[in-house]
Amino acid sequence: MISYQVDGKCPMLAAGKCSIYAHRPQTCRDYDCRIFAAAGIDAGGADKVVINTRVHAWRFTYANNSERRAHAAITAAATFIREQRAHFPGGRAPTAPTGIAVLALKAYAVFVDAGVNEQSPEQIALAIIAASRAFDAADSPH
Repeated sequence: MISYQVDGKCPMLAAGKCSIYAHRPQTCRDYDCRIFAAAGIDAGGADKVVINTRVHAWRFTYANNSERRAHAAITAAATFIREQRAHFPGGRAPTAPTGIAVLALKAYAVFVDAGVNEQSPEQIALAIIAASRAFDAADSPH
């Protein structure tokens, strides 16, 4: 996986300038296309063609099978969120690529569990919500 350079700069900078946008390196830092690559989804439609090209260019490497399973779980979570939206309470799940990718990253552990396939889609959706809440609670200052 390509990460930020040693000095913290984005690897998409070429000659000190963003190779994706003309004048938005900070936006690129805020809008990290790796989340879409990890989730296995595009960043959007035709208006995001440049970003989608970058998304498809990412290649991930894994130090071990655990990391490979974690990445597969992120992709599975994103697929579930996109395809099983109706099974979330009130049919409410993210519809935009960013929301889908972020939720998949927060809740991928649900799909690491081998028993996930034995659960109903409603149970899986509730587990995703619970995992997301736990992620947010762990990340919030107390």
